[in-house]
Amino acid sequence: MKLKITLFLFGLTSLSGFAQDKTYDLLKEKTSSHILYDRVFSVSNATEPRKTVSANYFFQVYHEMQRSDFDNRLPKLDVVKTAANMGFVQKQIPLAILITDFETLNKTAIDDHTVALNANNQFEAKNNATSLFTSHNLNMIAPLLSKAKTNQVTFILKDELIFNTTNRSIAAIYVQSEEETSWRKINSNQAFQVSFSKNGKQIVHCKIVFTNGEATLQDIELEIDNQITGATNKTNSLSFNTVNTLTASIPYQGYDETAAYLAQGEFEIFPDTVDGILDKPIFLLDGFDPGDSRNIPGIYSLLNYGTSGQNLGDIVRAQGYDVIILNFPTYTRTGTTTVVDGGVDYIQRNAMLLVELMNQVNAQKQGTAQNVVIGPSMGGLIARYALRYMEQNSLTHDARLYISFDSPHLGANVPIGFQHLFNYMGFGPIGDTTMQSIVNGMLKSPAAREMLIDQFEGHLQSGSTTQFMTTPTSALLPTGCPNFRSVFQNELNTMGFPTTTRNVAIVNGAGNGTMTGTPGMSVMNHTFNTSSTQRAIINVNFTPVANSQLTVSHFQGQQWVLFWITAYDSSAISKSPTYTDGLDSAPGGRFDMSSLSSLGAGNATMTEFMNNLQIMYFDFIPVWSSMCLSNTNNLYTPLSTSSVTPFLASSVPNTNENHVTLTDTNVAFALNEILGTLNTHENVALNSVWIKNPIETAIQINSSYTIENASINITDILGKTVYTANNQNIEGTLEIPLNISNGVYLITIKNDQGSITKKFIKG
Repeated sequence: MKLKITLFLFGLTSLSGFAQDKTYDLLKEKTSSHILYDRVFSVSNATEPRKTVSANYFFQVYHEMQRSDFDNRLPKLDVVKTAANMGFVQKQIPLAILITDFETLNKTAIDDHTVALNANNQFEAKNNATSLFTSHNLNMIAPLLSKAKTNQVTFILKDELIFNTTNRSIAAIYVQSEEETSWRKINSNQAFQVSFSKNGKQIVHCKIVFTNGEATLQDIELEIDNQITGATNKTNSLSFNTVNTLTASIPYQGYDETAAYLAQGEFEIFPDTVDGILDKPIFLLDGFDPGDSRNIPGIYSLLNYGTSGQNLGDIVRAQGYDVIILNFPTYTRTGTTTVVDGGVDYIQRNAMLLVELMNQVNAQKQGTAQNVVIGPSMGGLIARYALRYMEQNSLTHDARLYISFDSPHLGANVPIGFQHLFNYMGFGPIGDTTMQSIVNGMLKSPAAREMLIDQFEGHLQSGSTTQFMTTPTSALLPTGCPNFRSVFQNELNTMGFPTTTRNVAIVNGAGNGTMTGTPGMSVMNHTFNTSSTQRAIINVNFTPVANSQLTVSHFQGQQWVLFWITAYDSSAISKSPTYTDGLDSAPGGRFDMSSLSSLGAGNATMTEFMNNLQIMYFDFIPVWSSMCLSNTNNLYTPLSTSSVTPFLASSVPNTNENHVTLTDTNVAFALNEILGTLNTHENVALNSVWIKNPIETAIQINSSYTIENASINITDILGKTVYTANNQNIEGTLEIPLNISNGVYLITIKNDQGSITKKFIKG
């Protein structure tokens, strides 16, 4: 009876958790290593160490061992991450070694009462008890950075990054890349290079030999992102097909900063495949990109569409246009050791990079053709801000067309249930380093704080970094990040849209009101068994229907003590406004949750999380936002002729598509805008031309006017001519038989009054 009462009291009083409190203190002297893994939540499953180790996996294992150690022999994780940042600053990949023994409590010891809770809610072992623990050991080497932007990688292993809590002593360390045929010995504090011949995930074999003759074989994993780089400034000629560095001339001071700073970026010019002259620039900007996961080729690949490898960039280059890609990479701020994640930095600061790039291009391009600017996702806000800033400050952007590609003009959405869960798992007692990275990059970065309509920091209890407010009711409504969201949106609204460009939109959300899931639906209801004595129960729901509230996130961490006791508990309640159902299921460009898998590579909990989601998508960019509607606040209202939007034209599907997805339909829209708006606008006849799409055995050219003495040229997407004719008269319908393969083609009709280019599909 006494045991039952004690266990009941434990369940009532132990909500503070079982990590690094006094629950296990009486077992310290029973352990041989003084590291008891049960003191933390086992995210990495370190009892089954991996053969291939990444930076993220090392951080998680290290974090768990550091917190499991009764003797506090290991510095906190922040020390290791600071070393990683310094490696980035010094253009080196720091290596770290963790050598440790640890123990786990046997479940049978609890079940047979060899270990039991005493009246002080502490585990206590019977006198002379044996077989309480299972012993484990770790001998791990890892890179502290996950990516290198060169194929000649410099590594260094410093003494202060060799962590050893055992009596095992290292005699020698060897490495061997997959392209080398023999081991080579490395010395601590001495840099060494490893060459890689290709990009992507690369493996380096490692061997740690101990003085007792034992050896550990292990692989380390690194992403190689080598690019041909050059440098440019205001006096240099712009280089083609090379990555050029760029520094803004106009500084920007963020809301939480004490000084203004210049943005740094990189760009590459992909010249046309007609004459190779920089004369018809199309600027393409990167969007929201924590950790610079998309390099310039990755941004170019955003223009892929269809099932046959078509690419919008290839098409326009074959028509004489030059594609200029602007990336916002991770960089070290000049004169400091501050590492800036450019892909999620302030939107305004990155906009100053586009201002700088357009100034340089305008100074050196040939001809009189005006610029086209395409902004996918957050890139659309950067482009909008830069173009309007230039207009307001007497700077010439020389742009004729601005294409907003599923951009959050009224804000973006990440379900508040996920935000609460990720933040609690990362910065609460669980200490999941993968979740920490997601929170820092996707939720707490300057850009995220500016864009998220509902952001978790606006819901935190005073003095807490993880617990949400439960009252008053107003605290449950969607709210942006304090001192960021409303300030940014007000600035954007005041600036408005560029006034000397044609502003059009490509939208990936359904215009007919089709939902992404349903309001209040269950997204996850799963029990994660991390060990025989630990588990987590996670429940997540979408935000509810209008004017109602719902628990959207609930995390319970439980410990086995003859039965399951909840030790960690945290939840979030959300209320939807009276005028609209919740954000998460609204029509909009979808976020594909599977894209987070790469961030959690090697994290078993993250993998299990992905496998148990009941819906893989949520509304990321509501149609209401991507169309910047001003006559409704109901996110579910279908678009109609009465919808008020600043865009002169738009391409909107009837189904919700993944965010920044190109399709045949919106590519045709983009091409008509890019190619068509170059024409002489006074030429009413040419501008009236339309092509029946798709074609079968003949192409039909239709015009409401007579077009005389026209030349007709048809090319495939790579610019190869498949048909040409001169001195043609078009009146009504002109039908031309064509024997061509299935695919995408461009037709250019030209006479002495101007020209027009249209896209058609044979299929």
